[in-house]
Amino acid sequence: MRVLRNVCVLLLLVAISELAGAQSYPNKPVRIISAFPPGGPTDLMSRAIGPKLGEALGQPIIVEYKTGANGRIGSDYVARSPADGYTLMLIPPSHTTNASTQKNLPYDTLKDFIGVSPVAHGDVVLLANPKLPITGVKELVALAKSRPGKLNYAAATTGGSLHLGAELLKLVAGIEMLTVPYNGAGPAMQDLIAGTADLMFVAAAPAIPQIKAGRVRLIAVASLKRSPAFPDTQTFVDAGYANFAIGSDYGILAPTATPRPIVNRLNGALEKILATPEIRTTFAGMGVEPWWDTPEQYTNWIREEVEKWAAVTKAIKYQPE
Repeated sequence: MRVLRNVCVLLLLVAISELAGAQSYPNKPVRIISAFPPGGPTDLMSRAIGPKLGEALGQPIIVEYKTGANGRIGSDYVARSPADGYTLMLIPPSHTTNASTQKNLPYDTLKDFIGVSPVAHGDVVLLANPKLPITGVKELVALAKSRPGKLNYAAATTGGSLHLGAELLKLVAGIEMLTVPYNGAGPAMQDLIAGTADLMFVAAAPAIPQIKAGRVRLIAVASLKRSPAFPDTQTFVDAGYANFAIGSDYGILAPTATPRPIVNRLNGALEKILATPEIRTTFAGMGVEPWWDTPEQYTNWIREEVEKWAAVTKAIKYQPE
């Protein structure tokens, strides 16, 4: 009984200490780590959110760059940082795919982080060269089955969600297509327009001008629900592929042992920030929409994404780099 009483006292003291720390949090600047260079989506979102988050917390928000290795350097830095709420990270989609496409990660994607909240969702679309005789998913699947291995798709970044999304489509639809790797979405888009590439998945926002100009054909939106930007365009769910989704999604993480009261305070501040007209307008200009959820739901969502892409890489026998 004495041992049990001592344990209870210790747990109570820890809880009191965490609560006291949360009540005084923050008392110095908070850093948001960007794992990619200035000018990209993670940087722009961090700088859009930062000032308002600073106002809500009463302390400056500093965006700091720890770039390289498709985000793993920044992730490793945050995983090793003190779990005190002063070091956060804004993650892109590659955070969840790196777990199965990069070997010997110096951190555990699921154990070393806690989700604070998602912040933005961007639609991903499937495009085709206009000369390809298809306008929808069912026509694509029929064409691919009539020409096994003859169609190709442009993989903008090998091992990323856009590449793995095409592999997922091959699996669920039972079709064969040739993978053509590219160093970025720009060169892949140019070859799609030229007709060298047949298909590609890409973030919707930068593709809109090419779609409107008729240089590429929009086949489907890879979200669970139809996109406000393309209300008449079907999803893969509409075409009969339940739960097929690829998103351009971003969110805030913290080291896993960050006290829950601090995580909850950050989450509440983000909920208010993401609902402001200023953030909605800024994000709309970037082709994304604000997205908020609880820490529990976001942490679960990350786990589901990691498990989904791990299953895809296993099925296609992907060799981690």
